[in-house]
Amino acid sequence: MNDPFARLPEVASFTVTSTSVADGAAWSPEQLAGKDVSPQLSWSGAPAGTKSYAVTVYDPDAPTGSGFWHWAVADIPAAVTELPEGAGDDTGSGLPEGAFQVPNDARLTRFLGAAPPAGHGVHRYFVVVHALDVESLGVPADCTPALLGFTMAPHVLARAVLIATAETPGPERIEVSRLIPASAEEIFAVLSDPQGHVDIDASGMLIDAEGDPVEQAGDRFVVHMDREALGDVPLGKYDVEVVITALTPGEEIAWTVEGRIRPHARHIYGYRLEPTEGGTLVTSYYDWSEVGEEWKERITFPVVPESALKATLGILERTVRRRAVSPPRGR
Repeated sequence: MNDPFARLPEVASFTVTSTSVADGAAWSPEQLAGKDVSPQLSWSGAPAGTKSYAVTVYDPDAPTGSGFWHWAVADIPAAVTELPEGAGDDTGSGLPEGAFQVPNDARLTRFLGAAPPAGHGVHRYFVVVHALDVESLGVPADCTPALLGFTMAPHVLARAVLIATAETPGPERIEVSRLIPASAEEIFAVLSDPQGHVDIDASGMLIDAEGDPVEQAGDRFVVHMDREALGDVPLGKYDVEVVITALTPGEEIAWTVEGRIRPHARHIYGYRLEPTEGGTLVTSYYDWSEVGEEWKERITFPVVPESALKATLGILERTVRRRAVSPPRGR
């Protein structure tokens, strides 16, 4: 885990607290990008000889190779032990006399709220009060936070550290597309046929299916499954019901799966068909945005990776081509 102070000289510590966020907790909405309200900070226990403070907020988990500085304040007088929430606005209106902000990594002279990339996991934000042995660091107002850190490094007597977190969930939907040289009607005939789902399965789990071709939302059919093919969850052989949630002939079909476990997961699989030059553009999608938290705590979504959707589209093209030569019996 990236510790921004691991290679710096070890110094004493003191205490910083905040009414905006607890140590180890997620930022409140006020401290996220868009609102950009700097946190309230109070500190105590700085060592004797402290002549000024600096405050920094740094994200070592940003995908930049050098982290991301969200806020930096220099030359806070030694008599000051608190900054109110919102002190780091565009004018630094809540800063004490003599203190000033330097531009953050977005080159904005203010506090910039957290905005980790979607799906990048939890980011940590090191909120640090640095106790310094000089009244002023003498850095220019337009210096970078990195230069500020370099300049104050030999003057740090102690640090007070509070770590906040933030995470932006990744997209809860996957879509992949493929141009298949066949008509939308030919492709839809496979997708609306229960046996067609077995024919195009790329996972190896679908063993067989029972039921008539579906015609409308609410129609159902049974699929015989064998989870042992994946070797991940010891479910063995079992049956599920496929429940059609949307159906427009030749254009779109979508469904969810209902198994033995309640409540049902409510994830949606589907295909959209768009006739175009050279055939039909087929888009396969998987959406787990409506999956309940109880399911998300049990297993990791998506349960079907993007690579599997792509593989299924390839098998779908092959299946449509073969059916054009040898239509399925009884159809």
